[in-house]
Amino acid sequence: MVRYFVQFITILLIYLIGNGLVRWLDLPVPGSIVGMALLFLGLTLKVCKLKWVEAIAQLHIKHITLLFIPFAVGVWHYTGIFRIEGLKLTAILAASSISVLLVTAGMAEFFEIKTKKGRQNGKND
Repeated sequence: MVRYFVQFITILLIYLIGNGLVRWLDLPVPGSIVGMALLFLGLTLKVCKLKWVEAIAQLHIKHITLLFIPFAVGVWHYTGIFRIEGLKLTAILAASSISVLLVTAGMAEFFEIKTKKGRQNGKND
């Protein structure tokens, strides 16, 4: 349990640093995106070890569908827009969802292959 708490605090701190950078540099990007980029850079440059955040990230991924409930409920408030522009919105949502799915799958496959090659070469992080 302590491990989850420490890992959560680690990710929270990276998120807060991202938010702080956005405010300080007046960037037109959400702080969470900057924090995610910082985490990615930290993991890539080995500044942050995967074992520092892996367990809480796996827990988050396991329950990520809960994050879509507010979105689904919010859509019901805008049914009028769907009646007017429904076909366009459906096409845009489908295209963006497919592109996100493809990019995510491609990145997951890339990192899975990279991890397997690293293990074969004797590199364990």
